[in-house]
Amino acid sequence: MKVILIAAMARHRVIGINNTLPWKLSADLKRFKSLTTGHTIVMGRKTFESLGRPLPSRRHICVSRKYPQNCLTPDENWPEQVFWCGDLSAALRLTEQQYVQNPDEPVFIIGGAEIYTQALPLADALELTQIDAEFKGDAFFPFFENLFAPEETTAGEESGLPYRFKRFRSLRPDNLIVRQAVSADAEFIVRSQIRMAAETEELKLSQDVVSKGVERVFQDPSKGEYLIAERIKLTGERVPAGCLLLQKEWSDWRNGVIEWMHSVYVVPDERRSGVFSWMYKVAGARVRSRGTLGLRLYVDRNNTPARDAYRIAGMHASHYDLFEDLF
Repeated sequence: MKVILIAAMARHRVIGINNTLPWKLSADLKRFKSLTTGHTIVMGRKTFESLGRPLPSRRHICVSRKYPQNCLTPDENWPEQVFWCGDLSAALRLTEQQYVQNPDEPVFIIGGAEIYTQALPLADALELTQIDAEFKGDAFFPFFENLFAPEETTAGEESGLPYRFKRFRSLRPDNLIVRQAVSADAEFIVRSQIRMAAETEELKLSQDVVSKGVERVFQDPSKGEYLIAERIKLTGERVPAGCLLLQKEWSDWRNGVIEWMHSVYVVPDERRSGVFSWMYKVAGARVRSRGTLGLRLYVDRNNTPARDAYRIAGMHASHYDLFEDLF
């Protein structure tokens, strides 16, 4: 299965306003129809509602937290054509298992902004219509430039509106995905943090305390966001390869948010295989989409392997020393 994002974006990354397109571009609509007809399309609840009704000759997979995460629930009005799932990654996995016969069969992500954000690190390609004009908007396409490379561009103009059809390929390493964690990942995250403390600082953490700390992140998203890296085996099995936690900090100096990467862990067998580098790129894309000013982390000064990995990924040591007084 090939996961393909398809979107149209004007200047300043605008993709919509009031759950509608701000422009009329028939060439883009024709291209969308040509590419997606006969295939599965995946979207968020608001995008599905904006359609008014299911699009002909396409299976619709809709993502909404109101539905279970581990199954595709048929829609009560269109049970043969529309299905609901509570988690994007699970929706894609279930779609592949239940409906995809050909490994090259495309499945298209069609919006909205949050679904695009979650799908970027899972995708194989991006089909983007770039409209060279300004429109008012309240929905924006996420930052993707560090995750994709351009492959093909076709330019055109319609009613004085210049546009370009651009195709991008993902830079994602083979058989590796990074996704937003769900509560079912808590056991792996807890185990990872206990192992990391033992490996790097020879600390023995309380499993009960760590479990409660991890669970509170899932209960209260303001406390942070976990990302999970998974290695896809030849059998299709997905095995956790690493994790990290993103947390926000307000900077009055910069009048903006700086985010921290905490709890960074890569399982031993996956180290030096690009897992952290890809997690770092995905984290960078996510925080830049939120308007974050930068990413920081701290590391034990004696943890040479980790320091080397962070430098290779593109980070640099700051001039600050960390002081603390823990109670």
